[in-house]
Amino acid sequence: MLKSVIWSSMLDYPGHVCSSLFFEGCNFNCEYCQNKDIGKAKSIDFEREVLSKLLERKPLVKYTVLSGGECTISPQIQHIVDILYQNGFKIGIHTNGYKPEFLKENKNKISYIGMDFKTSFEKYSQIAARNINTNKIKESIDFIINNIEEYEFRTTVYPKFVDENDCIKIAKYLKERNAKKYVIQQYKMIDQIAVIPFAVEKLKEIKEECNKYVKTELRAGV
Repeated sequence: MLKSVIWSSMLDYPGHVCSSLFFEGCNFNCEYCQNKDIGKAKSIDFEREVLSKLLERKPLVKYTVLSGGECTISPQIQHIVDILYQNGFKIGIHTNGYKPEFLKENKNKISYIGMDFKTSFEKYSQIAARNINTNKIKESIDFIINNIEEYEFRTTVYPKFVDENDCIKIAKYLKERNAKKYVIQQYKMIDQIAVIPFAVEKLKEIKEECNKYVKTELRAGV
């Protein structure tokens, strides 16, 4: 279900002011997730409480991002994508890439995808805390690179499961696939976890190493 809306964001759709819609539920269980408690929020009726305001603001904000949780598993998501597309909105998706069929089915409706490339493939089941078929991740990566004009792959550097070697492996893999953008994000501590983030200087070093293989951007302090 839709749980939260940020009406104006400059972070979620690179280069554009957007409205961001957050859905509950995820098919991963990453312990460092910033949105684990989103399910506790009251559900929001998209057509009654959101659509009219989006349309009113559309002359100024025509970009929308659907996020989560993992928005692609929401029972509502296809209906909302269809309505947004029919009304001329630019649609962005934030995803972990574990539902490539949804991305493919909406190829012509999605303008931007930000996909989390969690860690090196051999660690995926550890970081997601469940058995992960990494072929689905690879399928989404290839689809995005070959079909979506605006995209980025990003890794939150959570030291327990992501280190410099993992980021370099990811960068090399993206180079092999001819990806055009990779983003390294600093892990933000949450109260329940005592894992200390890498220092910004260390992240800069990782970014420079990854930049040897694919264009890499650092987002620190997020």
